Amino acid sequence: MATETDEDRARAFLWELQAQIAQAGGRRQPRQGARWNEFVLETGRGMPGLSEEQLQQVVQFGATGQEHWPPCGPDEHPGGYLVIHMLADRLEASLPDTVPRPVLGMMATGEINAVTLLAPDSRTHLVVFEDELLNFANLFSKAVALAMPHERVGDQLAFSVDIDRVRRHVRESPEAVRRFREVVLAYLLEGRPSRAPQYFAPEGISNMGAILREGMELFVLGHEYGHVMAEHVADRKSRRRMLGTAEGEVTEVGWKWEQEVVADLLGWNLSLGAMSGQYGAALPHAGVELFFSACEILERAVPLLVTGENAPRRESPTHPPAALRRDLVRTHARARLEDDAEPLLELGTAIKEIVDVLWEQTAPVIADLHRQGAVPDARWTANL
Repeated sequence: MATETDEDRARAFLWELQAQIAQAGGRRQPRQGARWNEFVLETGRGMPGLSEEQLQQVVQFGATGQEHWPPCGPDEHPGGYLVIHMLADRLEASLPDTVPRPVLGMMATGEINAVTLLAPDSRTHLVVFEDELLNFANLFSKAVALAMPHERVGDQLAFSVDIDRVRRHVRESPEAVRRFREVVLAYLLEGRPSRAPQYFAPEGISNMGAILREGMELFVLGHEYGHVMAEHVADRKSRRRMLGTAEGEVTEVGWKWEQEVVADLLGWNLSLGAMSGQYGAALPHAGVELFFSACEILERAVPLLVTGENAPRRESPTHPPAALRRDLVRTHARARLEDDAEPLLELGTAIKEIVDVLWEQTAPVIADLHRQGAVPDARWTANL
């Protein structure tokens, strides 16, 4: 009989929390087996370009995962499990040395940043991601890509990030603003960006959105690997409300701001290492910038809906403000890349400006909702 390891105990605690949340919300996940096969096939058949043979390969892959992956929990979302461990594989492939994979999971946290939890009777930390992060990153990045003016050059689309052209494009083609509002409001009001209308953007725009999304996702995960690589020791522990769990609270591990900054810089290195061979450095950095802008949008949206005032959400006790994190990453990029950093930083600045343009068209809608008595989903206010 195999001896239970510290990691096994941590993963068992993760699965127990996921089961409690799924039971409380009436959302037990489709599992490997007949229900999982039906779930994947039904979803995949609604996606253009996927053959029946390819779908069957996805079904088989989802039933087993990779041999080196940990098992998927009974109430863990199979799609999230697949994506998060595929991202982990990409990060680890870019590392010169082996780094132990953290215990990774997804739950409703109300934090775009990952949350680190401490399991009872275990020294292993759980790295828990917001369970709607992947849906949010997908729709948010596509909306930003839609806001970029573009023209066809040969068989490729050439995108512009000139802010005057962006403003004109958004006025003349309002789909970007509509899609941006849909995802922000679905997340803010219902806690589920997956409730926003799903859509397929034209191929070139979809490709740009996918690259930005990859940069976001790899940075979020790379940040957590940064804590592992730097061998960070927790600064403090605190109780955190976790909606749907039996006790209502879990123990959260807190990092010093200095540790969070180090993790950001290492996460930036990792995300660029994983993507730059295919896309160069500027586009992966744009994904990192987009993550910081996404944090800022939700930091503004929640208090605007609650109070009607355009003031930032209260300061996090663990993570520095997104604006400070962005500035420190930019400083790091200049130090690492020197003169080669300028194109990268210019694109990053443009990404922030594009998101700000979309927010200008969305904030008045949220202010109107406040006046009508709307309130944010409980995940956003549980730990205020």
